[in-house]
Amino acid sequence: MKRLKCFLSLIFLWLPSVTLEKLNKNYAMSIFDLGELLTHSQVLVNQLEVYADKLQQRVDLVDSYIEIMKEKMAQAERMDSDPRLDPLSSFPFMRHMQSDWANILWHLEQQPGEAQATAISLLHSELPTAKDLRETIDGLFRIQLIYNLNGSDMARGILMGVQHNYSLTAFEVHTMAKYLVEAEEYIEARDWISVALDLYQADEANWDLYELQGLSSDSLFELHVEVLDNLSADKEMPLALMMEAVKRHPESHNLKRALTRLEMSVRIGEEPQGQEMEDVFSYFRCCSSECRRGSRLYCLYNSKATAFLRLAPLKMELLSLDPYVVLYHDVLSDSEMLALKTLAKGVLVRSVTYNVTKKEISEDPHRTTKVVWLDRDSDLSNSVVSRMEILTGDMTSLDLNSSEPFQVINYGIGGHYAQHADYFTENGSDPHLPDRIVTVLFYLSDVPLGGATVFPLINLSVMPKKGSALFWYNLDHRGHGMSSTYHSACPVVIGSKWIMTKWINRLPQLFRRPCLREQ
Repeated sequence: MKRLKCFLSLIFLWLPSVTLEKLNKNYAMSIFDLGELLTHSQVLVNQLEVYADKLQQRVDLVDSYIEIMKEKMAQAERMDSDPRLDPLSSFPFMRHMQSDWANILWHLEQQPGEAQATAISLLHSELPTAKDLRETIDGLFRIQLIYNLNGSDMARGILMGVQHNYSLTAFEVHTMAKYLVEAEEYIEARDWISVALDLYQADEANWDLYELQGLSSDSLFELHVEVLDNLSADKEMPLALMMEAVKRHPESHNLKRALTRLEMSVRIGEEPQGQEMEDVFSYFRCCSSECRRGSRLYCLYNSKATAFLRLAPLKMELLSLDPYVVLYHDVLSDSEMLALKTLAKGVLVRSVTYNVTKKEISEDPHRTTKVVWLDRDSDLSNSVVSRMEILTGDMTSLDLNSSEPFQVINYGIGGHYAQHADYFTENGSDPHLPDRIVTVLFYLSDVPLGGATVFPLINLSVMPKKGSALFWYNLDHRGHGMSSTYHSACPVVIGSKWIMTKWINRLPQLFRRPCLREQ
């Protein structure tokens, strides 16, 4: 009964009427949805440009008033020194001093930009939240951790030895370092805060801008000392650093208070709270491209799975015999992949899981993706989905009746999928319960860096290749789940990863792949 509840809860996740509200945009969960932020950013820029124009108009108006006032003053001086001027000559100056100043004061009291401020405030609910920023930083840290990257290199745009055409500012690097300190990841934070200090010191021209954003030398030095204080058993080093900072910035009361706290810590002999890195991902080795395929495997044209393949065989690469894993090449056309992604765009929702114990849906940090289930009966998707159904049947030679709908997935920033199995039960004790006998995973895009599908227990890594499809059995011939099929999706470093999955139910396969009893 427990396994049945688990299966039914997974079925529940297909429903489009899922009760999670889309109040949070979850921008970090999908690279595609980041495009929506570009639209919002353009609106903000447009409003600021209008505001700048209004400010310039105000400056121009004030300049014109100044010129008028100077002219009136010159006329008044001539009137005072020229006895030939009649009384009418005093009228313009009197009117100017009585009326114009009131108009000038009225203009000065107006607040330009109120309409722009209102427009920006209306857009606020569409902008990223603190949660979105935290999940973005989570993705960056995941990339650093799994691919064993150096924080200082990442800040300068160097990823896995390749220089990219971007780098981070001192403010952005400080944000990353601050997050890592809050997470007590002091070893990684040390690199980031060191880079932040270097970038800040080298960018003196923008110190006022940094101050406006809340970044100062005080906050940088305090964070640096906090990192060293938690890493070093010898507190003399952070103490010396803080004393040097106070010497450089004697006007800073914050640094002086921090120095006092640190001196007290040294006198008391307080022990640092150093934290060792936890190995939370078992697939590090394979994600770093250390998993290799067996040399005895081969490629062939599959012309025997179905009758149709005799006319149009598929290019198949055998990756593993136990468990059976193959990669089909060039099975999707560009137009088909575009159609599938177009169906998904605009309706992607964050991946969630169902907690059977709590009986509630919740977000899962181990699945940083957005998904959509394709309804095969929909008028919009019927044509392309029907073609995918036929193709999947040809590749697997299985009955797709009662199988789950296709699921299109777009990965987010550092998007990954933690290690898991696709089957529901280990021992297949109840043959009448549905289970996923096969997984077919279609790659709808190339991924320049990262994003491999890995099977750590069989030492296998598969890089995404646009138009290909990965196919493996989750259940053996007895209907038992094979733990060797545990797999995961490595974090995406560069690019937008799109895939489509199809899980095939074992129950209709009675005559296609019958269960065998143990002898």
